[in-house]
Amino acid sequence: MSTHVIISLMAKNEKLTKLKENLPDNFWRFLITGFIIYSFIIVGKVIYENYQQNKSIDEQRREVIELRQEIEDLRLRIAYYKTDTYKEKIARSKLRYALPGETVVAVPYDPIEKPKKEEDNQTNGIKKKNYQYWWDYFFSS
Repeated sequence: MSTHVIISLMAKNEKLTKLKENLPDNFWRFLITGFIIYSFIIVGKVIYENYQQNKSIDEQRREVIELRQEIEDLRLRIAYYKTDTYKEKIARSKLRYALPGETVVAVPYDPIEKPKKEEDNQTNGIKKKNYQYWWDYFFSS
């Protein structure tokens, strides 16, 4: 090495030692503490992001499992719809078809109407007590 390079290195070394002497020890402690805190913040952020990604992956896995089950259910349903049993059931219920030798009978639908007494009491806001309902049940015609 040349003497010029050695002299410039010595000058830089002297400047660093003067800088170290001029700065108090508290500054270096503060700088190191700040670096440690910053490192903890960065590591904490990375851990949190990793946790969120794992949580998202778990949700997506559950969703994939549910979708696979739904696909399997749909496949089974399609297979059922292709069977002769289903076709016969639909032909009988919707189209009123019958096998040879069977007779189709249409039964009219007649819904049972509720008694008007209970509806009238509820609409007027008058409520009967429990014993009155029992009395009406046993003794009214």
